Amino acid sequence: MAGNKHPSITDMRQLEIAMCCNGDGNQHVDWYHFTSNDEAYFGSSKKRQCDIMLEEFVDGLERIDDDSIYPELPQNAHITTAPDKLDDGAVYVKRSGLRRYKVDEPDDCGAKQQMLMEALIMEEISKTPHPYIVRYYGCKVHRGRITGIALEKLGRTLDMCAYKMSVGDDDDNDESRTKFEDLDKEAFLAGVESAIKFLHSLGLAHNDISPANIMLREADDGSCMPVLIDFDSCAPFGERLMTFGTAGFSDEDDKEWGISHKKHDEFALQRLREWWDKDRTFETHPALFAVNQNRED
Repeated sequence: MAGNKHPSITDMRQLEIAMCCNGDGNQHVDWYHFTSNDEAYFGSSKKRQCDIMLEEFVDGLERIDDDSIYPELPQNAHITTAPDKLDDGAVYVKRSGLRRYKVDEPDDCGAKQQMLMEALIMEEISKTPHPYIVRYYGCKVHRGRITGIALEKLGRTLDMCAYKMSVGDDDDNDESRTKFEDLDKEAFLAGVESAIKFLHSLGLAHNDISPANIMLREADDGSCMPVLIDFDSCAPFGERLMTFGTAGFSDEDDKEWGISHKKHDEFALQRLREWWDKDRTFETHPALFAVNQNRED
């Protein structure tokens, strides 16, 4: 950790909070905060989230060393620098994934390498923008390091539209379900397939196609088109992967599951078609789709 000076936080919404489970089954709470210049802070507690006050969240934060999570700007590759002032309503900044961060093993979470690889992939893809791939605006850069990837901000993923999630039966969820019912399945999936084929033409595989990694971009006429997101598993054919696949949309019997290959995307696209035709019930949510599919197989 870099130091104990706490950032100024007055609202819980300034924190990213995650419930986590250890290998022994014990739960704990992790939380993160990024300042305006992308200084990263991390905290953790074995208490239940509902028992932690705002002051405890703030006092528990410790600065993460830049070198643990942010890659240096590469000397042998071009990285587009995002504008200093970004429209929060139109731009989403993807930051280092800290879900695997551990205080006693700060360099083992893989966040630094993963961010650099995704930035390089987005640079390659953006040379020829594709209508069904998320728009890339460059990388945020501080202290000579890549601290975030600036992307088009969209509202909902495909699975958010397809299911009434665990937040309850409110009007927003009803709207999401109706919107899914109104989608043109064949046109939508043709767009997904087009994005996949574009990646393959560049010698890249996405390696993690699923309803959670497809968002919707709304047109003025109310129609929706698919937008492929989340390229942290995307890699040139044949490269070994740090992360791969989503349960139910990856072939668990494939002995080459940890190697980038277009067959992973083709398998996921077929599973996506099967998932689409399922009844829109909780039992067909991607988290359980693998279990149900394996029973049927």
